[in-house]
Amino acid sequence: MKPAILGFLASRLVCAQVPDPTVTFEVASVKVSEPPPAASGGMRMAMRIGCSGGPGTPSPGQYTCSNANVTVLIREAYNLKNYQVPNFSVTDGNRYDIAAKIPAGSTREQVRTMLQNLLSERFKLTYHFEKKEMQVYDLVVGKNGVKMKPSPPQDPPPAAGAGGPATPRPLDGPRPSPPMGTDGFPVMPVRRNSSSISMMGNGGTRVSTTDSTLAQITMFLSNTLGRPVTDSTGLTGKYDYVLTYSREGMEGMGGPGMTVTAVPGGGPLPPPPPPSDAPTIFAAVQEQLGLKLEQKKGSVDIFIIDHVEKNPSEN
Repeated sequence: MKPAILGFLASRLVCAQVPDPTVTFEVASVKVSEPPPAASGGMRMAMRIGCSGGPGTPSPGQYTCSNANVTVLIREAYNLKNYQVPNFSVTDGNRYDIAAKIPAGSTREQVRTMLQNLLSERFKLTYHFEKKEMQVYDLVVGKNGVKMKPSPPQDPPPAAGAGGPATPRPLDGPRPSPPMGTDGFPVMPVRRNSSSISMMGNGGTRVSTTDSTLAQITMFLSNTLGRPVTDSTGLTGKYDYVLTYSREGMEGMGGPGMTVTAVPGGGPLPPPPPPSDAPTIFAAVQEQLGLKLEQKKGSVDIFIIDHVEKNPSEN
């Protein structure tokens, strides 16, 4: 093979790092997730997808994943964005529930290594990284200035002995539904250091966030757009904002949050709601936040799955 071709391949492929095989969960259970039950009226119940727990959380010794497919687990284990896993999809293949015990004193990076080893051992995952040119975005301040509200100062934490830590809200079980506003979106409670997202069946989406840094805003935009977003605003504070936009035509973000699968009595399905009249996310960011997404080209490391087992090995 000619040196020029060798050089080309070397520039296109990034070698995968082998995780330390001694950094593992004390014990880990992997099970195929049960499908969510159907609610009244043929509506499919919403289900929680993702992973939680570990160092810095209310459950530092436990790590759990719910309804997570292989690509969700890969994203968590290797700290990747959606766009770095080409076949990422929340409906891709089997979903899994994982319950693992973390050794005392472990760091967040070590927990990621534990999950990498679990994928290697249980799912027989092999992979490599490849460079890919793609469309990326740069976030800048719009010509009319920032429209987000600076977050007010937070109250100091209570003194030692003034009260124990707040009890975390359970992840499972029924939760009261928020009231609906006149614009068709639920009215979400406003809490400090929080974020909520409402995805409507007509493609409309509303994000309400408090105490958000520009790093968090660019991360949200990156995950939503499925492309890297860099921060060139020069803003260093924290902001409160509400962003309402249409996800119509957005890869991986379209479609309703709940799907009608049946109608009591066997009647016809109701007609779909009219498309959202909300602006595109690009227009919404500029009109509602006072920021602007500028398009450019960039090189991104892409995670390529060489092999993975659909059915993990026994616990």
